[in-house]
Amino acid sequence: MADQESDMDYSSDNDEFEDYYNSGLEDCDIEQIDPKRSDPEYFVYDCLNVEEVEKLLNESVERLSNQLHITPSLAKVLLHETKWNTAEVVEKYRNNASNLLVSARIKAAPAVMAITSPATVVPLLAAGSSGSGAVLMPVCGMIPASAPIPGTSTKASLQTIAPCAYRTHLCPVCVTVQSMDKFHSLSCQHSFCRDCWAMHFEIQISQGISTQIGCMEQRCDVRVPEDLVLNLLNRPILRDKYQQFAFADYVKSHPELRFCPGPNCQIIIRSADISPKKATCKVCTSAFCFRCGTDYHAPTDCHIIRKWLTKCADDSETANYISAHTKDCPKCHICIEKNGGCNHMQCFNCKHDFCWMCLGDWKAHGSEYYECSRYKENPNIAHESVHAQAREALKKYLHYYERWENHSKSLQLEEQTLDRMKTRINEKVMKGLGTWIDWQYLFDAAALLAKCRYTLQYTYPYAYFMEGSRKDLFEYQQAQLEAEIENLSWKVERAETTDRGDLENQMDVAEKRRTTLLKDFFPTEA
Repeated sequence: MADQESDMDYSSDNDEFEDYYNSGLEDCDIEQIDPKRSDPEYFVYDCLNVEEVEKLLNESVERLSNQLHITPSLAKVLLHETKWNTAEVVEKYRNNASNLLVSARIKAAPAVMAITSPATVVPLLAAGSSGSGAVLMPVCGMIPASAPIPGTSTKASLQTIAPCAYRTHLCPVCVTVQSMDKFHSLSCQHSFCRDCWAMHFEIQISQGISTQIGCMEQRCDVRVPEDLVLNLLNRPILRDKYQQFAFADYVKSHPELRFCPGPNCQIIIRSADISPKKATCKVCTSAFCFRCGTDYHAPTDCHIIRKWLTKCADDSETANYISAHTKDCPKCHICIEKNGGCNHMQCFNCKHDFCWMCLGDWKAHGSEYYECSRYKENPNIAHESVHAQAREALKKYLHYYERWENHSKSLQLEEQTLDRMKTRINEKVMKGLGTWIDWQYLFDAAALLAKCRYTLQYTYPYAYFMEGSRKDLFEYQQAQLEAEIENLSWKVERAETTDRGDLENQMDVAEKRRTTLLKDFFPTEA
């Protein structure tokens, strides 16, 4: 009996524990960490294929077409012109449709409308308009569906008048007289024969032009609609090229879409966050800045990195000439070539430890990294001669360029270190000295090192152009990050003999330094 009571008590207590663990209360005690706040590089995006993007664009076109009761062809042109801002199109169309059509090059301004003879135009009553609202349209001309005239129905904007087929007209391009049913014109009423239009389209498409194909009249910039182009192109290969070029134009004009820069990659990245964050293609693994499309460059913003790369393209040969790839040991003065990514150098002759960048003693370098990475301005440079100022400017540029280029080369050298590490680890695994999982932490360390050094490389363009009171703080954090990266690099190059706990601790410190710098200085707002 006592045993039964004991079992009942135990069961009762157990049920209470089960109720507690299944109550879900423990979830309330766990603070939900917002990755957008904790990770300065957090970025939400999707990798889409061509079919998915076409569906996305067509849905936008259909919505606008239904909302304004216009043709899909016209809706597509208006969205393309306004960078796919539906609200902007609706507002402008309802406020002043005529001005919108002129600005979008769908309708010609009155000053450039063709002056045609009475024999070539007839008054046509647009569908749905009153008798006083007659619109002049070219005989046998084709007014494309994407070029309606305000006050008329868009359904009546594309028409060919058959009864005039027996009349003839002179084409101003090929100077041949043809029947009027072979002539087509845009809303500007400039009329040309079918063959000349087709030849014009072929020439434009061969030059990579699609959505920007304009009227053949010299002083007219009315845009040729997609309907007319596809209607007059007979060769399937040209139709395919036109549609490919047009699709590329639509993607480039859409603020939320970016083509993957990877070679022969068809993936398109989509994100509602137009920030200079890193997007990585899920197919070819190419990484790039989503805002500007170039290589990822945090913490430097897009404008500054363009200025820096332009300057490097102009002055890099001077920098390469002045900055040698070899240096003398500061103690025994023997010539040393850098063959690893780490800037902590040890002379093979005298075993002296020094910094590759500033040649300072490495033992005291832990407290002097700030002096190594920052540039010391000449306080009296404003009073020096023009030549002295030019030399100082070059000296400043070389200071930052050397460090930028050095970290770029270190990244390449550390890739070679990783390849050698893979070979050695493979040999160990083959000999039964652990598995690949046992040695995975070494590859994690190498990957983190590359990530940190990449960020450090792009701090130098930022520092070169940076001015103001925050520069001291930035250079301090930059120096701290550089010190931890060099310590990590030293340990990774000797990873197989380094204590695992020591290596993982160094990884944690380096990543925290990198994250802190990005949180304080990474410009993510447009």
